[in-house]
Amino acid sequence: MKHRKLQWLCLSAALMLGACSSGTAAASTAASATAMTYQPGTYTASASGMWGPVEVTTTFDESAITDIELQADLETPGLRDWPVRIIPEEILQYQSLDVDTVTFATFTSNAIINGVADCVEQAGGDPEALKAVAVPAEETQSEYTADVVIVGGGGAGLAAATAAMQAGSSVVLVEKAGFLGGNTMMAGSIYNCADPEMQQKYEMTEGAKSQIEEALAETPVDDLHAEVQALVQEQYDAYLASEETYLFDSPEWHALQTWNGGDKIADLNLDLVLARNALDGKEWLQSMGWELQDKIGQGAGSLYQRTHYEVLPNMTGMIYAFEDQVMNSDLVTIVMETPVSEILMDGDRAVGAVGTAKDGTTVTFHANKAVIITTGGFAGNVEMRQKYCEGEKWPDLGPSLNTTNMPADQGDGIVMAEAVGANLVDMEQIQLLHTTNPVTGTTGDACMPLSTGGAIFVNQDGNRFWREDGRRDDLSKAAMVQNEDAIFWVVESSEAIPDPTTTKTTDGRTVQYMLDNNLSDYVTGDTIEELAANMGVDAENLRVAIEDYNAHVDSQEPDAFGRTLFTTKLATAPYYAFTRAPSAHHTMGGININENAQVLDTDGNVIPGLYAAGEVTGGIHGGNRLGGNATVDVVVFGRIAGTNAAAEE
Repeated sequence: MKHRKLQWLCLSAALMLGACSSGTAAASTAASATAMTYQPGTYTASASGMWGPVEVTTTFDESAITDIELQADLETPGLRDWPVRIIPEEILQYQSLDVDTVTFATFTSNAIINGVADCVEQAGGDPEALKAVAVPAEETQSEYTADVVIVGGGGAGLAAATAAMQAGSSVVLVEKAGFLGGNTMMAGSIYNCADPEMQQKYEMTEGAKSQIEEALAETPVDDLHAEVQALVQEQYDAYLASEETYLFDSPEWHALQTWNGGDKIADLNLDLVLARNALDGKEWLQSMGWELQDKIGQGAGSLYQRTHYEVLPNMTGMIYAFEDQVMNSDLVTIVMETPVSEILMDGDRAVGAVGTAKDGTTVTFHANKAVIITTGGFAGNVEMRQKYCEGEKWPDLGPSLNTTNMPADQGDGIVMAEAVGANLVDMEQIQLLHTTNPVTGTTGDACMPLSTGGAIFVNQDGNRFWREDGRRDDLSKAAMVQNEDAIFWVVESSEAIPDPTTTKTTDGRTVQYMLDNNLSDYVTGDTIEELAANMGVDAENLRVAIEDYNAHVDSQEPDAFGRTLFTTKLATAPYYAFTRAPSAHHTMGGININENAQVLDTDGNVIPGLYAAGEVTGGIHGGNRLGGNATVDVVVFGRIAGTNAAAEE
């Protein structure tokens, strides 16, 4: 890549909101810059990014660009930080528009470059001449050596790097994109764990009791199932005997719900590890500065009120906390824009990896202790999802189906692991997420501040069609079968959105902004009839759906669809609605690991020196991943992998 040295700059609150000011004068090191004359002053331009305009303000003196400020708050949170941080610095340093785009952040990168070019022209300069000013190429290093080599810089890779570094091991973290965070930055800012302190603040509902009692009444399918049921029964009996009224929860109940919710396909041992380490993982992150809202709820598809919500959008707060650790540590080297294609073996032991730099140079990574694969899933790889996952449940997973995934998530790690003898499990299991944009497949423009507790889903006739607190796969399938083009409406009221100018979508835009700009079919109405007219649905059907829902909030009895979570009425105008449709979201199959995050071969034996964590693994989520469990997965098993890899001889 062109002279791009990775360095960490502290993220200010302004940058997190999309504003950036370089605050540096033009560098005198740009000896190769073409002589240019400008009309001194400050100029502003707007250029199209991925999701909207990027505003670029550029300041000039007589001969140089001296400052660049950006407003890019409509671009993807977290991902946008990298081009916002890197590209203005390089333009200023080299007085050139020939800077590289950030890999997999091309739209935002080009918007910045194009915006500066517009400002150059406004100032009387020649943008084409600046595009001809060569930026010196950085010499690519062809070999790296560290105790631990981590392939993939998403949430699991960053968790593993942090844990290994904290254990005193040197780390090389290799990422094929031009930014860190991976698909974790597309998550819905939710994290599940039983939390005794937070549970005290919430009342136990009859619906929650019925969930527990139904699960405990099931006939166990094996000894471990019976053992976990017995543990939960003992905990629940003690809770009932206490006559307390706060919300009951425990790690074992979380694990049992995770396993049951995945159709009992997963490894219950792994689910117990996940759930029993979830609270500690949350507190570990909080000790690094991760901020959570002071509440828990029932995230979409999570099945229970144990979901914690990040303060920042799209799990960027988690990524920032990890980045702050690894990018300020002398023990961690980060190599960007270098896809890895091979795990190096010495006999039966993993000893490194091989990748290719942006300039085509082969780069070899030597691991003194261990290699960790954290490259994510394959929901964005149409060929793989059709090969492994199409069938009776999902007959068409072809290119017409959107995905929530980052384009970098192509199943690379699964292919590499299989090539060195790793066993793959649950590869046929894929999850579609119902709460995505019908056009783009993204989740960032959804507004569900009370999640399923204060919303209903209705079809294009204005009728409810499934239980909103149900499983994601069931909701997605119902949407695809019962609704034209699989599109449905999420309906909320002012109980959920008390002020549209301050209530935000998951990517940080306000509801009012969505309404004003006619985005994602956001509509509002001062009456149910007005809302129905703006949605284009039958007003009487919508009125009946809302009244029936409100009646069940009062009664707390399960409704005709089997919904048990009723927390907030839809009773106060104005009302709001926006459209959703399913997209390919999470692949539950992947590399077979044990409780120590060690990779297993096809005979069930550990492959020495090889670990894996995150969505690249299988055996944890079974046939259906509970909403909010993916972030727990990357934290818990990423941490376990990093800690154990650092402890290798």
